[in-house]
Amino acid sequence: MQERAKATKSKILKTAIRIFSENGFYGTRIDGIAAAAGVNKQRIYAYYNNKEGLFEAALAYVFEEVSLFSEKTLEQAVREPENLTSLLLTDFMNLHDRYPYFWRMLAWANLNKDVRADSILDIRAGQDRMIEKAFARAREKGCVKDISLTAYIFGLMAVSFFYHANRKTLSMTFSSGIYTPAGREQLMEQLISLFQVSSR
Repeated sequence: MQERAKATKSKILKTAIRIFSENGFYGTRIDGIAAAAGVNKQRIYAYYNNKEGLFEAALAYVFEEVSLFSEKTLEQAVREPENLTSLLLTDFMNLHDRYPYFWRMLAWANLNKDVRADSILDIRAGQDRMIEKAFARAREKGCVKDISLTAYIFGLMAVSFFYHANRKTLSMTFSSGIYTPAGREQLMEQLISLFQVSSR
């Protein structure tokens, strides 16, 4: 593919991610994405066929761009099984800080029955193997509680997703203090203790 075409596709996808994440699948029109990206809408149809195809490509682009865990974190997690939970939860939380559209795209993908999300499976495969290795080592060393890897990762992902996706309501339900640096740190310490075996 020519560099110009690559640049155009990248511009379309970045614009689509921003607009889809703000307005949702049903609240977004190809015309609006084309205008915001400064491209002819026929170009979008030529690349992605329809709005569903564009959303699926945008979702895959998000997963290619967003690394759930940094390579450094995964390597450190294998070396330091006693810090596994802290390392992974910190990365999950920081990920949502860096990519505020991530949880929105996930939410819209799950709300739309017409959109396929199977393209993201291969993208995650490499990291999944590293997490399995780190988790197995932490279990072997007695650093995490006796739960399955699925339940463990589900819990950490759920915490970080819920924290970011429900900021308005959680601030009113509990306290806006959980969104201060000190409040967040305290919350994370207590959540980590749900999964991690204390060394004391």
